[in-house]
This record gives sequence, C-alpha cells and structure tokens, in this order.
Amino acid sequence: MTQFDALIVAHGQPSAPEEAEASLETFLAELESRISGISIGSATLAAPGTLEEKLAQLRPNGAIYPLFMTDGWFVKTNLAKRLGDASVTMMSPFGMTEGLAARTAEAIKTCCGFGKGPLLVVAHGSASGRIAPAQVPLEFTRQLQDALDGYPVQLGFIEQEPLLTDVAQAAPEAAMCLPFFAMEGEHVRKDVRKALDTAGFTGDLLPSISYLPGMHEVISESILAEIAKLDAKNAA
Repeated sequence: MTQFDALIVAHGQPSAPEEAEASLETFLAELESRISGISIGSATLAAPGTLEEKLAQLRPNGAIYPLFMTDGWFVKTNLAKRLGDASVTMMSPFGMTEGLAARTAEAIKTCCGFGKGPLLVVAHGSASGRIAPAQVPLEFTRQLQDALDGYPVQLGFIEQEPLLTDVAQAAPEAAMCLPFFAMEGEHVRKDVRKALDTAGFTGDLLPSISYLPGMHEVISESILAEIAKLDAKNAA
C-alpha cells in the first residue's frame, strides 16, 4: 500500500461526489508531474469514506494541504473533526498562500482581456452575512490590485453583498472575471455563470485561481517546502 507524504483535501461536490473526486485526481496528476521524490494523495470531504481511507495511508505527521480559499468552517471545524486525533501537520489553505496575489497577477497579465477593462473577482461569501468569510477575498483583491500596479479590480460575491450581479452591472466595460474558488465545481460553472449572464457581462470568465498558469507550481512549492521541514525535524 502506498504511503503518502502529503494529502490534498478539497471540498468536493455533495450532489456528484464521484465527479468531483475524478476532477481532483486529474488536478493531482498535473501536480505530480511537477514533483519528484514524494508521494501525494487526494480526497474530497464530500465523497463518503475517501478521506478516512487516504488518511490511513498518510505517513505519521504527514502534511494535509487544504485546497480551500480560506481557513473557515470547512477547514477549522469540518476537516479538523474528520481528522480527529490523527497525527498530521495541517498546512495553510491554498487561498492564503503567501504571495498568491502576485503569482495571480503574473498569470492574469498573459490573458487576452487584461488591459481592456476592469477585472472582477468573485468569491463565495456567506449567506448569513458573516464578515469573516469575506476577509480573505477582500485582502486578496487589495493585494491583487497592488500587484497589478493599481489596475481596477472589483470584488463581488455569490451569497453576500456586494453581489456579483450588481458589481458586473455597474462595470459593463469589465473584461475579465476571476473566480476566487479552489476548484471548478457547480458554483463556478453554474452560479457564477448565471450571475454574469444576468448582468449582461460579455467579458471572459477565467478559470478558478488554482487552474491559472503557474498555480500548480505554487502548490507544489508549498508542499515540497513543508515536507522538507518535516524531514529536517525528524532527522534532528
């Protein structure tokens, strides 16, 4: 049985868990092509029993990499509860990676719509109106605008104000919309697309951040650095 050095965990899709598992496995295959010397597994929270099965293959104190955009309820509560008392090392979620905005800016500058109009960033937000879920995308948007040398960047949400539909309607000249999502599930394929269509948005809907050019390198660098720290600690 393969022993994993690290395990990538994503939310998955409760309505279609197998589909989301397959998408994550494809994502992992791309990631593994950039990593040598360590073994990585993957699991979604939505697929029954998959996390527990893969966790049994994780080496002691192995790394858990949350493929989430924030360290909110799903990471701090749901994932933590599922991990129980397992001996693991929890890493920072993808969306909170240091320097992510700068790497995102590099990728966006290569897109055909850059320079033609404002950039819209869309995040999930909280239907209950809680402030905390908005803090990470708000800070990311600020950093992204700085990394783009003040290029106009606006933020909208699916489930809280300002709603993406309203932001898009107020910026008809916007050229790109960037989903602040870790994977391309139903929120991106359906909810974001519907909101943009309702607003009459005619620009480009970019891939979710993790699918932008260079993001597999961002993730692989983070995991390799964490494993190197764990190996050095074990060797001491």
